[in-house]
Amino acid sequence: MSGSKRTDYRSVAMPRALWYHLYPGMWEVFFRSLGLSVVVSAKTDRATVERAALISEPEHCLPLKLHDAHLHGVVGAADVVFIPRVLSTLTEHIACPKLGSLPDCAVAQFGDETPILTIDIDENKRSVHRSMLELGSELGFRRNATRAAAAAALSAMKTERNGLKTCIDREDDYFLILAHPYILHDAYVSAPVFGKLDAMNVKWLFPDYGCESIESGPIKWDACGIMHDALLRLDAGRCVGVIHLSAFNCGCDSIVMEVFRGLLWEKNIPYMTLVIDEHEGRAGLDTRLEAFVDSIGWRNTLDNAV
Repeated sequence: MSGSKRTDYRSVAMPRALWYHLYPGMWEVFFRSLGLSVVVSAKTDRATVERAALISEPEHCLPLKLHDAHLHGVVGAADVVFIPRVLSTLTEHIACPKLGSLPDCAVAQFGDETPILTIDIDENKRSVHRSMLELGSELGFRRNATRAAAAAALSAMKTERNGLKTCIDREDDYFLILAHPYILHDAYVSAPVFGKLDAMNVKWLFPDYGCESIESGPIKWDACGIMHDALLRLDAGRCVGVIHLSAFNCGCDSIVMEVFRGLLWEKNIPYMTLVIDEHEGRAGLDTRLEAFVDSIGWRNTLDNAV
């Protein structure tokens, strides 16, 4: 936790970006259950992207730029701003290194304007449930109250994640969408892709990022490891293609996408990457999605004709 123990915080603010989407709905419920008022930055829009371009490092990936903009938007909106230090969300894996530096970057950038509250999240050392118990203790709340808040928070996250899952019929062919949760669940970033697929009557789903463990594999970044595990389990008889949404300048994706490409080549499943950045032009995205989906349709038609 940043600074000394405090028990007089009445409100806490959170940026709606990056780590926020790793735990949908959880932290709001945790703090509210402890009696704190919670302020979450508004959903990403064009103004958020423009603000990010002004205040964030140009070489950052899009999710990190958006986090800077969302953070800027909540400074001064509450007694303290909460930014956890996410080191791992999955046992035997690590998070993107940039997630571990977020509290320090926030202090360096906005520490003179607002206190920053943080806690380490590292599933290799303790569960996120225990991390919440530790945070409640450091804030001076009674253990029973913190336990109840943590239980409510985990239940809310489970409900939220169930609502995010895409349902398809068992006999449906589908496309698998790969992306980090903070791309998938930021509607401003991902909605153009899903909207286009829906307009083409394409069935799609994405991996379950709420899983607590996966088979040991060569990829040790947590979200990327979950994606890889999903590809290993793919039913080649039903999955007709894989679309990987990657943020421009994502170091993790730049490495794993070649692993994914090789794996899907062996499974004979078409694979395409779409690089997402802050530019508004959608024509190229639409054209690539149309071409990819249409080419798979032609391929299947030819296979059935042989």
